[in-house]
Amino acid sequence: MAHGRNPVSTGRWVPPRDLFGWVKILIATGFGLGFMPVAPATFACLLSLPVWFFLKAHGLGYAIIILALFATGVAVADDLSRTMGEDPRCIVIDEYACLLLPLYFTPVRIIPLAVTFGLFRFFDIVKPFPLRRLEDLPGGWGIMLDDLGAAIYTTAVILILQTVRIPFLV
Repeated sequence: MAHGRNPVSTGRWVPPRDLFGWVKILIATGFGLGFMPVAPATFACLLSLPVWFFLKAHGLGYAIIILALFATGVAVADDLSRTMGEDPRCIVIDEYACLLLPLYFTPVRIIPLAVTFGLFRFFDIVKPFPLRRLEDLPGGWGIMLDDLGAAIYTTAVILILQTVRIPFLV
């Protein structure tokens, strides 16, 4: 989106004046996926898949990536929410960072991946108690923590399903 209106707020979107500002926007918007007109958060979740597929076997490295993306998400979402409005739709780092948590517990196979992906998007959209309340936290924390909650709910369901030995999930 070049010099247009912010797709979320009613104010004028002002493009960054420096490279660091553009890097923040690229990271926060999932390399521009956040500007998609339909389902930007769902498409942004696809960014998690290569990390999961290639790095899941490297437990500590995978955990470091999750923590780094989460911390980066809090910082960039906090900064950009000041200029773009509270929880702008185009900020999708919360989705692709937090989906990595339940994916860690997901076998590298298509059906478990689809179940995890669907559960995460369900919990992120429906926001069961108390996730909706987490959105009320200020700035980047509110943007990131409701998705972390959706990731925790998803992880719990995946682990329960694996514990009861649902054949296609183990």
